[in-house]
Amino acid sequence: MPSEPERSGCDRNRFPAKGTEGELPHGHSVHVHRLDFTLRPQWGDTVTIEANLCYDTKDPLAVTLSFLRDGVEPVEWVLGRDLLVGGMALLVGDGDVRIHPGEDDPGLVWFHLEVPPGRVALTGCRRQLISFLDCTTHLVPLGQEAELMQIDASITRIFTEDRDDLPES
Repeated sequence: MPSEPERSGCDRNRFPAKGTEGELPHGHSVHVHRLDFTLRPQWGDTVTIEANLCYDTKDPLAVTLSFLRDGVEPVEWVLGRDLLVGGMALLVGDGDVRIHPGEDDPGLVWFHLEVPPGRVALTGCRRQLISFLDCTTHLVPLGQEAELMQIDASITRIFTEDRDDLPES
């Protein structure tokens, strides 16, 4: 079935920097893009599922995919941004998440997600996914994520936290 133009929306929020050492000089940005996915069961009819893709420059390597359901907490998957980028052109992923462009319809991108009760196959509009990725690369160019990660500050925080706050092993 050919892809159809789907409703989409973009929302960008910019949060100001706190001005303390170790903070990003220009604050951080959160980008949320709304789009529809199509659940593709092996048997039965397809189902449209509303979703948000979220990119936060505080975690520049990750994208959160939230499937929205009326009256129920969203189901969230955290994906590597590089995995999503790669899936626009070829089959990527191993394990719980695999992404690839549509073979019969290049306007679709397939997502195969492994969940405890089984597997889920969904498709998303390639044009909308690329639009989202373009926005993320405008915020943080590919390959420059490490500049925002503040790894030294994170390691210091881990080793200086109160031991009572850490989970028991």
